[in-house]
Order: sequence, then structure tokens, then C-alpha cells
Amino acid sequence: MPSEIDALAQMLDQAEALLRSYGQVRWAEWLTKDARLIRSLDDYGLEHLLSAYGGMGSLNDVVLQRSNGGIGALLDVGDNERFDKLRSEIYDLARRLRTGE
Repeated sequence: MPSEIDALAQMLDQAEALLRSYGQVRWAEWLTKDARLIRSLDDYGLEHLLSAYGGMGSLNDVVLQRSNGGIGALLDVGDNERFDKLRSEIYDLARRLRTGE
């Protein structure tokens, strides 16, 4: 299981970096906290992480975009696809670790 915990923490680090690069500080800090707790084998890290999924305003609703000088928003499809994949993989692995599968 330690290798799965390491893998989850690394995915959280990657997602955090993407979020931070798009100014999504709230979610970046959320994932930073969870990665720290998970690395220290604190079960609350998994619970807190999984609570970020679902409901209005959740991590599932995040779209990575940058402001276009007040004209609109710029979307990077590649970064959003990468983030979406990470978000799904993080959720799946966190659920497996929480249930002990």
C-alpha cells in the first residue's frame, strides 16, 4: 500500500501544480493539505480529499482557464484534459485506499 500512497500523493502534487498555475489557490491548498496528511498516513487525508468531490462548487466543477484581459477566458484543452484525468485517477485511488481494496 505504501506505493499506492506515494502514487496518490504524487498525483495530488501534479494536480496542485496545475491548479496553482491557473490561480485556483483554494483548491491547490486543499490538495496540498491532503497530500501532506496522506503522506503521514493520516486517514483524515483520504476523507478530506474525497469530500472535495460532489455537489455544487466541488472539485468536479473546476475548469482551468485564464483571463483574457477582461475580454473573456482562455481555455487550454490539453491542461483541462490532463487535470480531468488526474482528478478521476485521484478519486478512484483514494476510494480504493479508503475501503482497503
